[in-house]
Formats: sequence, C-alpha cells, structure tokens
Amino acid sequence: GVCPQQFDILWDALTAKEHMELFASIKGLPSSTIKSVAEQSLAQVKLSQAANVRAGSYSGGMKRRLSVAIALIGDPKLVFLDEPTTGMDPITRRHVWDIIEEAKKGRAIVLTTHSMEEADILSDRIAIMAKGRLRCIGTSIRLKSKFGTGYIANVNFSGNGHAQSPNINGDAEAPVNPNIESVKSFFKERLDVDPKEESRTFLTFVIPHEKEPLLTRFFGELQDREREFGISDIQLGLTTLEEVFLNIAKQAELESSTAEGTLVTLNLSSGASIQIPKGARFVGIPGTETEEHPRGVMVEVFWDQDDNGTLCVSGHSDETPVPANVELTRRPSLSRRAVGRGGPVGYVIDENQVPTTR
Repeated sequence: GVCPQQFDILWDALTAKEHMELFASIKGLPSSTIKSVAEQSLAQVKLSQAANVRAGSYSGGMKRRLSVAIALIGDPKLVFLDEPTTGMDPITRRHVWDIIEEAKKGRAIVLTTHSMEEADILSDRIAIMAKGRLRCIGTSIRLKSKFGTGYIANVNFSGNGHAQSPNINGDAEAPVNPNIESVKSFFKERLDVDPKEESRTFLTFVIPHEKEPLLTRFFGELQDREREFGISDIQLGLTTLEEVFLNIAKQAELESSTAEGTLVTLNLSSGASIQIPKGARFVGIPGTETEEHPRGVMVEVFWDQDDNGTLCVSGHSDETPVPANVELTRRPSLSRRAVGRGGPVGYVIDENQVPTTR
C-alpha cells in the first residue's frame, strides 16, 4: 500500500466509496467482501458521512485520510506512508495516529515525516537522513541517549511560596516565588547548570550526559527537600527527538561544508565578522593572538533551523581563550577562500578537545 506525499491519487468525479471499491478490486479482494470492506475502511478514517460525496469537494485533510484508507485496504503486508498527516487538524491527526498504530500489527509500515512528535509516537525504529544519507537508525530511546544533549528536568512549584514584592512606590507587584531562586542555586551548585526556561511556577533544566553519575544522589536530595523548596512535581526525561535531529543535521552540515567549502558569516559582539563552516560548534578567531592569549580566542556558535530546515546562526558565546590542549590546525582548503566576502575565515576546533559543561 502507498500513500504519496505531494499529491493524492484520487479522481475528483469519484466518491470515497467508489475509490475504496475500485482499489479493493485492483488488490484482488473477493467481490462479495468489497462493499463491507470499503465501508469499514471509510469508518476507520471517519469518512462514513462523506462516503457518497465526490472527492473533488474534499478538504486537504479529508483527501489525506482517504489516501491512508486506500493504502491500508486489502491488508497489505508492506505499507509506505509519505507524510500521511499533512494538512490535518490536530484532532484528526491524533485519530490517524491511532489508525496507523493499530495497522502496525502484522505488517511493516515505512513512514516519512517532518514531525518529530509523530515519529516519536508511532515509530518502533527511527531512521534520520541528512544531506541525502542515512545517518542513524534505532529506537527513540537509543537515539536520544546517543545523540541527544542529555536530560530534561522539569520542576513545578506548588505556589504556596509566593510573596508580594513591593515596587518603588510601595505598591504590590506581580507575585514572586522565592523558592525558585533556591532551586536555581541548588542546580547551579550541584550540577553547574542554569535553567533553560523559567516562569513563576516551573523551571526547566538541560542536564548534560556527563553529569549522569551525580543524578541519583542529586534527585534523591532534591526530593527530600520538596517541601522546603515548595516543589509539587519533579519530572526527568531524555531530551527531545528534535534535539537529536538538530545535532545530526549540524554534524552533516559540518561534514558537507568542510568538503564543499560552504561558509556563512558570523557577526561577533565586537562588531567584526568572520566566515565559518556551516554547522561548526567551536570556532577559533584568526588574528586574535596576543601576549595574554598567545593561542588566540574562540567562540561557541549556537545554531537553529529556519522554516526550510536549513541551519542558521542563532548566536554565539563570549570570546574565550583557546585551551592549551587544542591542536591549532587550520584548514587550508577553507583558508584560501576569499577573505573579502565577509571577513577572515575562522578555523574549526574539535569539540572533544574543549572542556564544556553545556
């Protein structure tokens, strides 16, 4: 069975019921069962009420549901679903997920999607492609453990620690929770991490993998002090599949840019600009060697994805001295490229040589 991506193999003049009966006949179902199987398949995708409506008047989401039903009719043992939930509202998408989950029994389904949530929920094994190559394949937990940035800790507060904070005129401002500052200090002292997100009622921390040996004792103590900190709930999980995909995409971009010489402009806080390979994490800044910093300085570059999934620079760290253990190997193929396009070319530093707590 096949559900194509960019178009639906439908005829505007035919109804949903006629589509199902046609494809059931093509797949060789007995004539006596075609009508009942068609009705059952349409009921699965919630198209029973529109069974006798011409497909040309269907919305995009209805057409996708009909295509999914066509792909699954006849009990095929191998099904290809190419972005099957495109154009669906969240409620219908959730229903189609249930259909696909049920359809997995007794068959192999190959599903492609840009939704990491969809891949995480539906897939027994996930394969990630970047730059036209298969980069990894495995279970969601395995990929998160190997390619993720670490663990996500969410700390929720009960709210009974709130206090009114007066402003300069003596009026009460928005309530603040002094317990939040205590928990932030607790994480900083024990694990040397700062919150990724925070509000008046919760904190979210990203804990690197290298802190794993400390976590059992750390969360035991945090749980013992729940009442003291005003904590109502603590959640710990692996980082998201989005982060896994982004990390793999960064590495693929770095490999590609190294091979092809693809450079992007990085605007430094000092106002200067340098060219860097797309996807590079740590970059040495040429021409910064001084008596105080004889090896020069470097920055950590932060990357994000635009609407098209392309890596783009989202910011960079403060300039820091290049560590003594770093091998200062310039990349000749990049260094020879035009300096005038956006400043001198920075050189990539192996992140395994850079001590970091991120």
